[in-house]
Amino acid sequence: MVTQIISKAFFGKDNCLKSYLNDKLEFYLEFGKKISEKWEWKKVKMNDDELGEIINVLEKTKDSVSFFHDFKGDKTQIWVSKKDKAFFIKVKEVNKALNEGEQRVMLELLKYSILRMNMKL
Repeated sequence: MVTQIISKAFFGKDNCLKSYLNDKLEFYLEFGKKISEKWEWKKVKMNDDELGEIINVLEKTKDSVSFFHDFKGDKTQIWVSKKDKAFFIKVKEVNKALNEGEQRVMLELLKYSILRMNMKL
């Protein structure tokens, strides 16, 4: 059984971004949008380099990044950008904006996840 070490959801009215790290040290982002009272989800497994690129945007080292993620032939492009105080992350037709407090939480979760993914315990 896989146990989650980190599990955080950033809900909006009609969208959601979930982030989680499991005890197999796999990090996932899951993008959801509400359509007619039902949620549709797109789950993307992330590596530490991709998480580092997201951190670069959150810390304002870069204005934006995009990359393709390929998992078993399922290709997904992810766009991340920051303008003024707004942070946006998008996959396909699902996007999520994070406010400043949420950005801080996401930053800390990503940093911790990278450390855990690379630690030998």
